[in-house]
This record gives sequence, structure tokens and C-alpha cells, in this order.
Amino acid sequence: MCGIAGILSDHPEHYGEQVTKMTEAMIHRGPDDWGYVALDPTAKTEPVRTKQTPTESARVFLGHRRLAIIDLKGSAQPLANRNNTVWVTFNGEIYNYRQLRQCLTLKGHIFRDEGDTEVLVHLWEEYGEKMVDHLIGMFAFAIYDIKQDVLLLARDRFGQKPLFYMEQNGCFYFASELQALKKLNAIPINDIDNIAMAQYFRYGYIPSPRTLYKGVSSLKPGHTLLRHKGHSSQTCYWRPQVTGEERDVDMCQLQEIIDKAVKSRLISDVPLGTFLSGGIDSSLITASMVRQKDDPVKTFTISTGNSWCDESREAQLIADHLDTKHHTFNVTPDFVEISAKLAKHYGQPFADPSAVLTYYVSRETKKHVTVALTGDGGDELFGGYGSYMNSAKYAIFGNIPRFARPAVANFADFFMRNSHSNVKDAILAARRIPEKGENISVLYHQYWQNRVFSSEFKKTLTAAEEIDNEKFISYFNAASSDDVMDRWMEADQRMYLPDDILTKVDIASMAASLECRAPFLDHRVAEFANRISSRTKLKNNTTKYLLKQLAKTELPQEIINRPKTGFSMPLDEWMRGDLKDWCYSTIFDNISTWEPYLKKDEVKMLWKQHITEECNHSARLWQIAVMGMMKGVER
Repeated sequence: MCGIAGILSDHPEHYGEQVTKMTEAMIHRGPDDWGYVALDPTAKTEPVRTKQTPTESARVFLGHRRLAIIDLKGSAQPLANRNNTVWVTFNGEIYNYRQLRQCLTLKGHIFRDEGDTEVLVHLWEEYGEKMVDHLIGMFAFAIYDIKQDVLLLARDRFGQKPLFYMEQNGCFYFASELQALKKLNAIPINDIDNIAMAQYFRYGYIPSPRTLYKGVSSLKPGHTLLRHKGHSSQTCYWRPQVTGEERDVDMCQLQEIIDKAVKSRLISDVPLGTFLSGGIDSSLITASMVRQKDDPVKTFTISTGNSWCDESREAQLIADHLDTKHHTFNVTPDFVEISAKLAKHYGQPFADPSAVLTYYVSRETKKHVTVALTGDGGDELFGGYGSYMNSAKYAIFGNIPRFARPAVANFADFFMRNSHSNVKDAILAARRIPEKGENISVLYHQYWQNRVFSSEFKKTLTAAEEIDNEKFISYFNAASSDDVMDRWMEADQRMYLPDDILTKVDIASMAASLECRAPFLDHRVAEFANRISSRTKLKNNTTKYLLKQLAKTELPQEIINRPKTGFSMPLDEWMRGDLKDWCYSTIFDNISTWEPYLKKDEVKMLWKQHITEECNHSARLWQIAVMGMMKGVER
């Protein structure tokens, strides 16, 4: 796993120092090695990789930071083909590289290294832009072909690895993280995209291809970008399509395809283990790993000490059942420093608070292994969210007239207070699908937008309503199936999964220099799962019905049907307790970061209602606190 960066200019320039700054900003992504190369189609000398800042004038500069996982002594990047005419800087893992290497060798290609990176330059020579169709893995890479004067950027199918880019004044820049681009004075940190900001308040993250900054984009999952003669063109080579045409499932085939995905992700020249929560997804991955490894599997989990969101007991039970070498890490609310650290790494507001826990477990896991397998993707592929079961309830409450809904919500809240259900917001946010996807109950759904958003901010959104504002609805409407649940799962796979879950895991784990691999996100697993009807995945009104059937032969019975907890923490309690003063100052000492978008008096109201336990506004307040933390880390 690595960090990549590069600059492509219309004319030869001295950009070596800039690409060095970008690359050094990502040392956490690659603490083991680094390298640069300066490339120019008109140069008379052959380009050479160097660990020193390039001083020559050139058209293209590539940079790389390496976390060594495979071929530890070789595969130094940027890496070239045999005659140094095609160069790559690569972040990720190609799990089928050995098979690809064998096929390419039969076609006459000659390899010098033993890793997966070199396969990429030979695939480019053989297939050009279509090379991505042959890859099984997670990746973000840039290939520059000197003879053709072409730059190719590519991102894996689900977007497990990030890639950002921007163009300004005849230069094209790209990097694995926004903070790398911020090392350039060219990035418009004061030119905020209001649509992106509105999406942040609505979802808690900013869906690709937008970023917070105008002119800076995230390459969408399953896309390539070809840059040639000052022009860029993008191609979608793959996207999840939940067709749901199959009702009957061969469970043996399902288990086999998951096992194959796990097996391919066990290739490593460094120690590896697995994250183990008390849930079905990570437990099935761990069980598969145990069956396929001779030595004891190392498993890792986290404890918050709070009974209603702590799965460490269940994780220990599963670890004992599977006979793993288990580690439990205790986490306290003393995470101020970590929150600020992550704000810098994400580079733009990102309000999933479980990122803090992900960093903690990654940091502690890194002390034992360099690679960890995860259960990410199980919920989106196999119907794991309770919200999928509640669509009828959303529709019923959504039919309550808007003028009467606050009264009904207050009445229900009176009887459900302190139940952690936050029933008041659930009623206020209720809508039919797909409108419900734009009204997440704990965030700024329509009721709170009307109340808290500033007048000027709302005006800008109204004017741009047709331009990519309602992202979930656009994905839902473009989905492959006519079935509501199939469409919902496809929308989640295209937006929530890559832009929240996978973004969270990549940035938080790489901040600790740990590589995470997700077997469920093998596109062969995804394509198999997406052919299965949502009615089968949610059979007997049971979430993840199919995975629970597999679990019956793998896991303790008491684990299989326990309610989903999720990787969460008692943020609402912490914000009223040990984190109260810090949260207050982070929000209200940095009013300038959010006042253009939110009414100050209404934000004070949110704080007061939360502290007095009148309402749980922890997620909404956390979104504002994250914006406050962004101040001071813009460069």
C-alpha cells in the first residue's frame, strides 16, 4: 500500500520540488521507501528513478511513497518497463498478478521483479486503457507512456483506494490524498463548492467526484482518466449492478467464491491478520482465513467499555471458537489529538466518528501485523442494514402531514426518551424511498435544513438543485432493477460504501501505515451477490439471511442472530461528559468555518438541547466540530 503523486504540464518546467512536497506529505502511506522520476518525450537522455528531488526540467513528474508488502527488496517505484518508455506509480494490491504475469510471459513480455507492480506496465503495453478489465484487486495508479505522451489514471471498481486530481494553468496534478495537493499553492482552499458542502451536511461525507474545493475532483470508483495533449476523457469500466434476478442460491458456490477471495488476499511477504468484531461479516472472513492458514490467525478488536455499543465480548467468544490469537484494545474518549490528526488526513470534512475507532484499532494492530483483512462490503452486498427492513415504516410516517409531524414526533419522543432510538428524528426524517436516502435521521434532514441552514446558503442550493445535489436519488433512479430494495442496495454500493465506509477505512488505516483488504469487495463476489434478489437476502424479515446461513456451520449460535451493533461509540455521552469542553470550544471558537452555512443561534440551540438531553444532536454537532478542526490544517 502506498501514496502516489504526480504533475503533468503542457511545457517542460522545474516541478521536482513540488512533487517531492506532495509525496512527503504522505509518508504515513509509505514509510518504507520513496522515489521520483522526471519524464519528457523530447528528452535525449534515458529517464532514471531517483530518491533525490528531481532538478531537471520535464513535462511529467511522478512520485511514490511505499509501504512494502510484496517483493520487499524489489519493485521500487516509480517503476518502468524494460526500455524505460512506460512508467507507473501505484497504490494498492493486484491479487491475480501471478496469473497475469504468466499470461504476459507467454506473450513475450520479460519481467525483472517479483511483485505485482511490474505487471501494470506490461498490461498497458498489451491492452492499453482496457488493462483494467484484467485486474483483480484494489488500486489507484498513474501510467505515463513517453512515446504516446499519454497519462492514464485508474481507480479500482469499488474505490477502495483514493485518487484526487485538479487542473490549473496548464498543469494537471494528482495524488492519493487531498493534503498532498494542499502542498501546492494552486489548490483553491478558499473557493468552496456549496453543493459539496450541502452534501456533507446531508450525508456526513462528500460523494465523488466532488470535493469541498472547486476544481478539485475525486476520480470515481471503476473509472479511468486518459490525459492526452491537454485534454482529459473519462471512462466507466465497471459499476455495481444489483439486478436481483436470482431467487435460488447455491450456498456451496457462495462459500467457495468467498473462500477464493479470502485466499487471494492472503498473499503477503509481511505478517497479516484480521479485524474481528462481534458481527457476521468479519467473523466469516476470519473463519475462512482460519481454514486456509496453517499457523494461528491473529485477530484484533476494540472495546469502548460501553455495553450497548461494545462488541469485544462477542469478538472474544468468536476468537475462542475459532481458536485465533486474539487481541483486544481498550479505547477511552481521550481522542482529541487523533481527531485533529484525521481531519488533516481526510483533507475535507468527513464526519463518520467511527474513523477514530478505526484509527485506534489500526494503530494497535500495526504493532503486530502490516496487513489486516476486514468484513467491509458485507452489509451493502447482502442486505445488512436495518433500514432496508424499515422502508414501510418510513413511508407510513412520511405520510403524516408536515405541519403535524413535529407534534407527532414530540409525542412519540416523550414515551421513548433515553432509549437510544432517537424516535423524534426518525419521524421527522421519514420519507418514501428514495427521498429517505436524502434524509438521514441523525444528520441534517429536511426539517433541520429548513431550521438551521442560513438563508444565503439555501438560496445557492435552490439555484443549483438540478446539478448533482440529490446524489442518492440520482443513483437510485439509475439503478439496474425495478425492485426498490435492489435499487437501494445498488445506490449504497455506488455512494455510501465507497465515499463513507471505504474512505474511512483507507485514510484511518493508512494514517497508521496499515493495509486493509476486503474479500467481500472482490468484484466476483459482488457480481455473484448482486444477481441475488433482495427478497432472498432479506428472507424471513432477516438482514443478511444468506451470510447467517453460512455462519450456522462456522460460528457460535448466540452470535448469528444477535442485533447488529456496528463499529460505533457513545459519542452522545462523551460530548456531554469528558469531551464537552473540547467540543464546545472546537465549535464555537471556530464560528467562521461554518457560519456562512448555518445560523449561529440555531447551532447554539442544537448544543443546548443536546447537553440537556432534550434531543440527541451528537452527529449534527460532530459535523460542525469536524469543520472547526479543519481550521489550521488547510496547508
